[in-house]
Amino acid sequence: MSKARKISPGATRGTVFGKVAEVRLGDAKALLDARRYAGAVYLGGYAIECLLKWAVTDRKQCVYLPANLEIHNWDTLIAKAGLVGSLQAAPMIQAIFSELSERWGPELRYLAQLMPPNEAHKLYDNVVDVYIWIREQVL
Repeated sequence: MSKARKISPGATRGTVFGKVAEVRLGDAKALLDARRYAGAVYLGGYAIECLLKWAVTDRKQCVYLPANLEIHNWDTLIAKAGLVGSLQAAPMIQAIFSELSERWGPELRYLAQLMPPNEAHKLYDNVVDVYIWIREQVL
């Protein structure tokens, strides 16, 4: 009888986060185009979170994200990915990242009310800017 392989909490492969980040950014765009603004913003932010988790595993050359980093805190994740210095060297991206990071709390993640289209489009565009910047730093 073979033993089942146990996976401890937080044992998500970094490559999974990288793939999920890309898919969720596409999902966010589809929702934005369908005028489902709260969902678009949620998935855009989730794409950044997943990309940061991928960046941690890639930059630290580890296969699995440590369990203690299965979190929603972008500031902690960007620090653990070793990207704070690069972020500080890019003031425009730093300002966008800071604004998004502050807003990516439960109030935004679980927004059940309508979001104005102009605000949703701005947030999505900012997510894309940060997403591209993170990819460029890691690749």
